[in-house]
Amino acid sequence: MSLLRARYFWGQLKKRKVVRVALLYIVVAVIVLLVGEVILTDSALPSWTMNLLIVLALAGFPIAIILSWVYEVTPHGVCKDSAGHIESVTDLESQREDTPSIAVLPFEDLSEDQDQGYFCEGLAEEILDYLRKVPGLRVASRMTAFQLNSLDTDPADVGKKLHVQAGLKGRGLKSGDKLRIEVELIDTRNGASLWTRQYERPLQEVFVIQKKIVNAVTKSLKVPVKLKAREKKRRPDPKAYDLFLHGQSYFSKHTTQDNVLARQLFIRTIELEPEFGRAWAALAYTYGYSYMYFNATDVNLAEAERTSAMALKYAPHLAESHVSSGIALCMKQDYKKAEARFQKAIYLDPKYFRAWYFYARAKVQEGDLRRALSLFKRASQVRPEDFQSVLLQAQLFTSLNQKDKALEVTRLGLERVRNLLEINPNDNRALNMGAFALLRLGQVEEAVKWMKTSMKNAPMDSIIQYNGACFFSLAGDYEHALDCLENCLIKVGNINREWLIHDSDMDNIRNHPRYDQIVRNFPD
Repeated sequence: MSLLRARYFWGQLKKRKVVRVALLYIVVAVIVLLVGEVILTDSALPSWTMNLLIVLALAGFPIAIILSWVYEVTPHGVCKDSAGHIESVTDLESQREDTPSIAVLPFEDLSEDQDQGYFCEGLAEEILDYLRKVPGLRVASRMTAFQLNSLDTDPADVGKKLHVQAGLKGRGLKSGDKLRIEVELIDTRNGASLWTRQYERPLQEVFVIQKKIVNAVTKSLKVPVKLKAREKKRRPDPKAYDLFLHGQSYFSKHTTQDNVLARQLFIRTIELEPEFGRAWAALAYTYGYSYMYFNATDVNLAEAERTSAMALKYAPHLAESHVSSGIALCMKQDYKKAEARFQKAIYLDPKYFRAWYFYARAKVQEGDLRRALSLFKRASQVRPEDFQSVLLQAQLFTSLNQKDKALEVTRLGLERVRNLLEINPNDNRALNMGAFALLRLGQVEEAVKWMKTSMKNAPMDSIIQYNGACFFSLAGDYEHALDCLENCLIKVGNINREWLIHDSDMDNIRNHPRYDQIVRNFPD
């Protein structure tokens, strides 16, 4: 058994109170045997009675252990223990008003040709990801922070819109094998500069610079932490790392074309650094996302499996590797193994949003809607700005005929959408999913406007176009809904058939003759 598995198993024993029960049983058994020996000495009972008492005590021990593992005592009586669910064994920090918090804004490109934006943005994202893992620190997600311009945004606006106490601004320039980074930490409550740093180092020391910045931030916010290395092997070549960051910048846009461009860059990264585990995981994501959202082909499935296996080989300690594998396993409908991967990812990094989110999606595909709800809820707690994990709960509550709950989470999700649109009014994904929330709340006119705007702005985004089909199905415009669904198949790219089958938003058009024809064209 590996050390990681041993720690997980020990944690399960403690969480399920097995250790406590075992110790208590031993103490009680010893007392009973001692008392029994005294009583039997002065009684006329047969001599073998003591041996029987010992045998019963020994036989009862494993039974007590098994029962304590399976059941728990609650105020409502004895019931099956829930500690086997990762939601119950993984603690998340409570986010109080006084919790130290920060937003990392996209770094400014200082290059003369303004062609290093991807690199500067990548540096900021890497620092954000380091900080995200720091216990006791709340970090605004990339989804919201990177929609603000670090140059034009007033510090007070950063604090107000992102609900953070500090903002990290920066600028970067890569020239040959030299790197210059300037960063400033600002108190968003009063606009004061807490400190500025400037680093001029060889490009290969980019990781050292990132750690120095993170250490300076955590020290200022009084949440010091000792960082662990991302990769157990040597750091990647600077050229490979540059390609990796470039690929990440494309992948974050989540469109068909950007996904292809990201894949090409990750492949070039791996050609330079064959053992770069994060690059393998990122490459696996591009195939997984293609299969789920754009093009459900056997090739994408096979490549998702192959590349995620390489990620596990070279970076088994990273949550990304396990999530990429879990996604591939879900596409094969091997839900049991996928669950193990997602749980391992969460154990490695409980604050990794994608692990919770795609685990929840897997449970939807599997048809376990109640468990999916629990996982989506945890995803929404991990990333408090995210609206998708909240609004998808409304859909599941509707499927479970819990309309009051559906309305409750819809209002919460819409609030998150409006907060994001206040930062970026042109966020197509926020407009797209926000339209569902408005429709459920009876605000039809604004809902249709939001949906049509998002679909017009992203005609080749399969997620947005599929959501359009769902939206118009719910709105009663069935022919329009079927047109959108067919468009996803013919012009945009395939969508996940299992998700479609369990999607209650499609219930209004399932009996339509065109629907059967469209579904038959989906790959099995």
